[in-house]
Amino acid sequence: MRYFFLEWVNDFEKMMLDSLAKEYPVLQINRIMRRFKSVNKWLPGAQLKKMHKKIHCARRFSAINKDDVIVCNGYSVFPFLDYVETMPCKKILILRDSVEALTNKRRTLGQLGQNQDYIETVRPVFDIIFSFDPQDSKTYGLTYIPQFLPFTWKQIQSISHSAHTIENRCFYVGGYQSERVSLINEITPLLNECHCDTDFYLMDKYNNHNYPSNCTNIKLSYHENIKKLNQSRFVLEINKPDQTGLTLRAVEALVFNKQLITNNQAIKAQEFYHPSRCFIYDGNNQQELKQFLLTQPIAVQPEIAWKYSADGMLETLKKHVA
Repeated sequence: MRYFFLEWVNDFEKMMLDSLAKEYPVLQINRIMRRFKSVNKWLPGAQLKKMHKKIHCARRFSAINKDDVIVCNGYSVFPFLDYVETMPCKKILILRDSVEALTNKRRTLGQLGQNQDYIETVRPVFDIIFSFDPQDSKTYGLTYIPQFLPFTWKQIQSISHSAHTIENRCFYVGGYQSERVSLINEITPLLNECHCDTDFYLMDKYNNHNYPSNCTNIKLSYHENIKKLNQSRFVLEINKPDQTGLTLRAVEALVFNKQLITNNQAIKAQEFYHPSRCFIYDGNNQQELKQFLLTQPIAVQPEIAWKYSADGMLETLKKHVA
């Protein structure tokens, strides 16, 4: 049984699949619809256009057998969704954003009508649909899958045990939002008071006037992100007001054995939660935060951290298609 990941093309995804391919039967098929539109638009008649699409997809997916598994993501599957529906192999869809966001995006792109429903459009096509969002999983009857890193467990161990100095420093990276600015400005004096340096990266495309003085407005590569995180003792996570799902930042803190400072109350429900490793800042517990900054965390259990590696993700998929 082989796993074909179709159109997983951002840097994070490609890094993960390249890592898995070294140890597992994982393959990628990208740029699936390349040169399709430029030819299809000149063909006369709907029937000929449909036949051309069928031939095009058949050629791109010719390596996939009925005993294989294809894994699609919610962002990129729509251009070839109708062909995926006809394939006789096992089919998995992973949603890495909320159903609402995916629905709005597909409607904006004209891939869904204003009255069409995202989930009911994709549900008949796939054997199983996974979601990162626990609330969406309950609401739409999807299978919850936790966030996972683009590294295998072997790579995580190698990064963790590499020679590096861990500073009494708090690392943060995220996009500009006024709520994040407020929390950064509020928490920075508390960190400084406890002699904890800040290493904050806040991406701001519009050069807002209230940009925090201790932040840097540059984009880090994922490898730079992990290197800086690995050299810091603390990691700051600032979730959006309506965000409850597990973020990459929280998983990175767990897997690389860092102490997490977060505004996400839902972190308490996670199996890895421990008050020595996770502090929930609510704006009224400054003294408790200062105590946390002096706390030595208990060690992370490897069997729990492994679940959030690329290996753990692949094992979850295997259990549902066996």
